[in-house]
Amino acid sequence: MREAVPTQPLSGPAMVKQSQPNEDLDTQGSPCPPVHNYPKGVYSLRRINLMEHLFYPSTEAAEKAEVNKKGWLSTMLKGSPKQSLPKTNINFSSLPNMADLTTRHFFSLLRGQGEGSVMFVSPNVHTMMYDTSTDFVFGMPQANFCKQSDSIALSITRRSYGQDNHELYVIGKGEDNALFEVLNYTRTTDLNDSSWYWRPLPCPPPFRPCLPGSNSKVCPPSAAAVLDAATICVSSVDAGACAFFDTATREWRQAGSWVLPIHGAAEYVPEFDLWFGLDDVIGNPNHCLRAFDFDSSRRPVVRHSWNYLSVLPDEWLPRQRHLLNMGSGKFCIATSFRNLLRHTSCTRLNGAVNELTVLTGVEVVHNVNGFQIVKHKSECYSLEENRIHCVL
Repeated sequence: MREAVPTQPLSGPAMVKQSQPNEDLDTQGSPCPPVHNYPKGVYSLRRINLMEHLFYPSTEAAEKAEVNKKGWLSTMLKGSPKQSLPKTNINFSSLPNMADLTTRHFFSLLRGQGEGSVMFVSPNVHTMMYDTSTDFVFGMPQANFCKQSDSIALSITRRSYGQDNHELYVIGKGEDNALFEVLNYTRTTDLNDSSWYWRPLPCPPPFRPCLPGSNSKVCPPSAAAVLDAATICVSSVDAGACAFFDTATREWRQAGSWVLPIHGAAEYVPEFDLWFGLDDVIGNPNHCLRAFDFDSSRRPVVRHSWNYLSVLPDEWLPRQRHLLNMGSGKFCIATSFRNLLRHTSCTRLNGAVNELTVLTGVEVVHNVNGFQIVKHKSECYSLEENRIHCVL
């Protein structure tokens, strides 16, 4: 038996953070240049009901529909209608002199806080939480360090004195080492309560030396997983090494010369006793969902690997991937692409799609060979001027 649930599945609609030009600009006129050209930007939170948009009523209905949608993505790129993002729930912004630091605006979902609570950490480490159920914004204790947008966040829930105590571990990348801290929180609206606080933690091992060909002084963490309530595993693909962190003693120990077979945070599914994750997006046109077995005594073993999305034409470069655990073996996979031909142009787009994000609903089910993946629905969101910052 595991001591705690490493991660909780999503209980409501997905949160989409979209980086976009300042809202004061005239949005009724001609298209604006790509958002990264604007020193002042905002991040608008959008909500999508994933169960309604991405999943059929049954597994059988999904299998029947899959037969009739071969090549839909290529057809879509040739001009078929694409989805538009829903209306904005709320906008986030930082100080004007920090607005262009797009890689240092960090968002995370705080699990266990009702339908959905989104935390935002600005480049100057000011921290706030948006409660989607009440539409309120709360100030939070200030974080200890700036967090890059691709920092790895892991949730652990512990039962103590009749209530659930939640911990969000965040592993970020520093110039000389990795940065590591934990947010302790409980379900309450009093964010000044002593149960809400950030605690700095010992940095992960430096993972030296990096593999040949790397220019980094210190190899950054590339993947992490919650093994149980007392152990977090962190690995670096550049170093080809892995380490374990003890959440009770707050000490690190080297694990071996192997890495987790995914990129980013792994999702544990107790029904299957397996961890799930996605491939690295850098230099990898294939889109694979992997399931692996893992314990502290040996390196992880990949049990299954499934292609969840067709490969796009060469001009569409994968930019980021996010895996969302919906529970009951269901996942939403968000894959963002950049059009290399249009992205490098300095001219106005005039309606041309510069970036797009594909949301894919998949379900993992038992079969005679162990497990299989069932693809449900996919929706494509075209972005002429804006960029999806991340998906929770």
